[in-house]
Amino acid sequence: KRHRHHSPLRVLRTRSAFGDGDVCFGQRGLCLCADPAGERARESEGRAVSAAARSGGQGTGKRTEGRRFPLGAPEKERGIMGVIGLLMRPSELMALVKLKKQIGVWKRRSAAQEKDADWEFCFDMLNKVSRSFAIVIEQLGDELRNAICVFYLVLRGLDTVEDDMAIDNATKARLLLSFHDMIEEEGWDLHYGYKDEKVLLEEFDRVVRAYRSLKPQYRATIKDITRRMAEGMQKFTEMEVTKIADYDLYCHYVAGLVGIGLSQLFSGSGLEDQGIAQDEALSNHMGLFLQKTNIIRDFLEDHEDYNEETDTRRVFWPKQIWGKYTDKLENFTFGKNQEQAVACLNHMVTDALRHLPYSIEYLSNISDEQNFLFCAIPQVMAAHTLALCYANPDVFKGKIRKNLGECRNTHPVKIRKGLSAKLMLETTDMQATLSILEDAIDSLADKISPTDPSARETIEKVQLCRDLIVQGRRSSSPSSKVASTWRQETSKATSYVAEQCTVPLLVLLFGITAAVDVPQALGSAWWQSEAVPAKLGPVHVWLTSLALAFYSLTLLLLTRGAALSWCKALSAAQVAMTAAEVVFSPVVGLSVVVQALPKLLLAAMLPSCAKQRHSRQLFAKQQAAMGNRRVLRPRPIKADKSY
Repeated sequence: KRHRHHSPLRVLRTRSAFGDGDVCFGQRGLCLCADPAGERARESEGRAVSAAARSGGQGTGKRTEGRRFPLGAPEKERGIMGVIGLLMRPSELMALVKLKKQIGVWKRRSAAQEKDADWEFCFDMLNKVSRSFAIVIEQLGDELRNAICVFYLVLRGLDTVEDDMAIDNATKARLLLSFHDMIEEEGWDLHYGYKDEKVLLEEFDRVVRAYRSLKPQYRATIKDITRRMAEGMQKFTEMEVTKIADYDLYCHYVAGLVGIGLSQLFSGSGLEDQGIAQDEALSNHMGLFLQKTNIIRDFLEDHEDYNEETDTRRVFWPKQIWGKYTDKLENFTFGKNQEQAVACLNHMVTDALRHLPYSIEYLSNISDEQNFLFCAIPQVMAAHTLALCYANPDVFKGKIRKNLGECRNTHPVKIRKGLSAKLMLETTDMQATLSILEDAIDSLADKISPTDPSARETIEKVQLCRDLIVQGRRSSSPSSKVASTWRQETSKATSYVAEQCTVPLLVLLFGITAAVDVPQALGSAWWQSEAVPAKLGPVHVWLTSLALAFYSLTLLLLTRGAALSWCKALSAAQVAMTAAEVVFSPVVGLSVVVQALPKLLLAAMLPSCAKQRHSRQLFAKQQAAMGNRRVLRPRPIKADKSY
């Protein structure tokens, strides 16, 4: 069924396949060069112009999506809280500053390339219709940058035609199915769309000339993907997503094909092996992982985009999954039936997780550094977003704002901007990418409940991803990654030492406090020392009591697998107590330092130990709930002919 205001293909392809203010930077709000307020103003203006033009019989269609500004941009209050949050996380603030500088470097390098008037138009339009994609493309080499720029603009033009509801169905079908041939014709243009897209189509002959100047292998790829995507657009105008197979096929058309096209462009450039282009299944899985992450996260926004004329909603979750938990999806919106809603959400996340191992395999096959970053950054952002969505009832909550036909959730579930920037900067090679993905997988695994209906399958997917990450670390080449590997191994060794030594150190400090400090506090010290008084003052009596209670509570929480937040608070309390003991200590000199160092060491090791023990205990419970069934690795992937 069609929807008057939004085309599903348009919305989701521009979200995921090209990362328009979304996946490429993990969050819609991380488009650092964008002007959200100005973009919204231009968006509203363009919608009004489009509506006026259509009512005046000029035949231009209403702009239906055009999300060039960061969706879910925070309101004034949330903006203030975001600034406060950044100030409380200096590392993320520094990451944002560094990312801004890095984007400037990419832009200056791109600007140094000599371009004629047609190419200047293409890159200018790319910045107007998709700012975030324009940013991420800047770091590529000149030849690939040009080819992918044209690739995007051609598909954007195709999408504008498909999205213009002023075009009758017969004309639209003819234009869609012949678009791949028309991009070969000199002087060809159209007069549909509005605002920037309208300019793009009216001067499409410039894009055609730029396209014709590309190498033959690039032109062949762009033409073929355009044809296949147009056929998919036409197919889903009369088709709904009900089965998981429909869901996969839909995501293939709107994102998988883009991944396949990019792989063919990489291979055609000579920077990657021909096998990258030939294995379409891997490229398709990579696109599906990004696409499904967005569909899961944007459930409420999509569902609330209601069309009164056709009495329909935009629904992309397959009924084969949600039908197990409810009769109608509206039963899940705005906190209703939260238990069943979260169970359905977890099932959807589990379905998306089956594509991550293939994405990891795809990334391991990329050899060029720039191409690797182009592919890896969206994947790590999607993985962390998926982990954030798992078992998160806020996916079904939020604030919906409808304005001139646009439906937007102003409080979406998303990872922080600073964290997104930090992850982008840390995604430097395969080893670093595997560590980031491992963090996302561990975060998701910590939230798995053995009582969840899909827990068994989720644990299998998590274990498979972990196995693949371990395998990837063993097979990765050490060249140019020695420093990164050293840091990762040092971090793992530190975590291991913390896990093994924290409890013995706690027991030791508890014993010393009970054997030495308590008798001294009671005035019955069993040793004699001129440097230390036989009886301590009231402050030290209070500190000794507090230390005993602290050590007892910490031992109890650690043995029971305490949450990391509790252990962070206890670590801060230990630092405060140690500082108080140093200030009020009757002993001076080196003895104070000797007494304080073990306690500070305990405070440093406590969070790491708690994280390791909590993860191990939780996973052991999950395995026990599964009956200790062995998880098998999948068979090698073969290209699916249905794609």
